[in-house]
This record gives sequence, structure tokens and C-alpha cells, in this order.
Amino acid sequence: MNTNEYINTLFSDYEDSQGLRDFKEELQSNLNARVANLIRKGLSEQDAFNKACLELGDISVLANELSLKKRREVFEEVYMDIRKYMNGKRVAAYVTFGIIALFGVIVAVIGYFDSIWPLHNGWLSDGEFPFDESIIVLLGALMPFIAVSIAGFTYLGLTQETRSHFPMSRKRALWYALAALLLGFGIFIVPVTYFSSRYTDDSLVSTIGALIPFALPGGGVLAYLLLTEKNRLKPWAISSNAEMAKYAEIWHDPVFASRFGMFSGAIWIFSAGLFILLGFLVGFRYSWLVFIFAVAVQLLVQGFMVRRKT
Repeated sequence: MNTNEYINTLFSDYEDSQGLRDFKEELQSNLNARVANLIRKGLSEQDAFNKACLELGDISVLANELSLKKRREVFEEVYMDIRKYMNGKRVAAYVTFGIIALFGVIVAVIGYFDSIWPLHNGWLSDGEFPFDESIIVLLGALMPFIAVSIAGFTYLGLTQETRSHFPMSRKRALWYALAALLLGFGIFIVPVTYFSSRYTDDSLVSTIGALIPFALPGGGVLAYLLLTEKNRLKPWAISSNAEMAKYAEIWHDPVFASRFGMFSGAIWIFSAGLFILLGFLVGFRYSWLVFIFAVAVQLLVQGFMVRRKT
């Protein structure tokens, strides 16, 4: 068995990749150099090969680390690209709901100016055609289109797989969309009701009452869904969050925090004194630059301390 066959045998159970091939070539080169060196010292070719392989030791740990790293790189490059999840039907759905929202805006603007035009031209008095009616026309035209668009975008967003989250089940996403639809109607119905009845005695009661058929069921459904929500993070995102949590734990260490606080205090006390001194010597127009250097020094100290801690 030569070095090439030996290296290939060691890595027979690992996925083929450019990184693995590079690692195998480098390992084979080192192994060949060691075999040649042992032969020059008087060992036979077979004995030199056996001794070099023995000295090489157990490289399965390195191989596992390399394979895991490569798998993660492939996963990030191929499966974490958001474009992989945006098929033609989903893109068309996003565009459709966007067109619905835009259509609602156009209709609402046309209705608003159409209703306010007679008032601006003096054809009608404020009492005959109050300005509030134009607001009602505007919001009333917007209400169905925007509410439907909000519900549609909610459903599409929750059922779409992203770089860090798995998609939500369609049934649960539909409940979220229903809650969004009800709350969307409630957001618009309140000002419509207010402007429709604000000159009456029961305007406040009517406005609050308009929330009941929309805000209560919508809010109840949304609260239930949020309280029973499961974690949809992907494994790499969970791992990344765990690493960030480890970094955050450093700052909860009393010794580390107090040490960093003392360094920071010393930096800023020295900077304040240097600012005053330079202010009188060269002028306060330039002495403020001291604080820029103080921030840089503090960041360097922070980086150095975190590196030593980790």
C-alpha cells in the first residue's frame, strides 16, 4: 500500500469536497516527505512507511472537524440562500398582494380628491359636505385592500423558509393571517367610526364599540398563537445564538465587569484631563479629538480582555 492508497482509505467515509482534497494532498505530501527521510536514515521502504503512518497518529478527529466544517459551508452557501425558497408561485403571490395594496391606495386617493373637490371649489359649504366625509371615503376605500394585503403578506412570510427559520405550518399561518385581517379591519374601522359620529353624543361609545367585533377576536387569536409558538430556528442559528450567549455571559462575570469598568474609568478620566490641558495649550477647537482616541483605546482594551477571557 502506498501513501495515496493509505490516505484514501483513511478518508473513505467522508464526503468528497475541495477542502477535503486539499487536506489529503497536504497530508500525503507530509507523509511522503517523512517516508523519504526515514529511508535516507537506513530504514527499508516498508519499515519507513509503517513508522511514518504510526507517527501520523489518529487523524480522525481532524477529519471529523474538516468534514463538519465543510458540511456547514455547503449548507450556508446552498441552503441558506433566500433565493432558494422563492419559487415562481410564491413570488407571484407577493406581487399579487402588493398590487392589491397599491390598487387600494390609488382608489382611496381618487375617492378622496373626488369627494373634496366640490368643497374646494365652493360648490358646497362645510355644513353640506363636511371635510370629515372625505377622510371617511379615504379610509373606507383603503380598508378592505390593505387588510387583505396584510393578511396575505403575513401568511406568505410565515410559511416561507428563511436563512434562520423553518417555515410555519400552513394551518397555523392561516390563523395568524386571520388575526392580522381582523386587526387590520379594526385599525381602519376606528377612525372611520370616529369621523362618522364625532359630532354626535355617543361618538366615543361608537368608536370603542367598533373595536369589539375585530380587536377582541383578532387579539385573542394572536395572543394564543404567540403564547403557544414553538421555536423554528434552524440548528446553525441555535448554535450561533448559543455562541452569542457565551459571549454575553462574559459581561455577567463580576470580576471581568469590574476590571473593565476600572480600565474604562481610567481611560476617560485621563481623556478628560488631557482634553482640558490641551484645550488651554492648543485650544478647545482641537482638544476634542482626544475623545476619539479614547473610544479607540477603550475598544482595543475591550477586544483584548474578551480575547483573553474566551
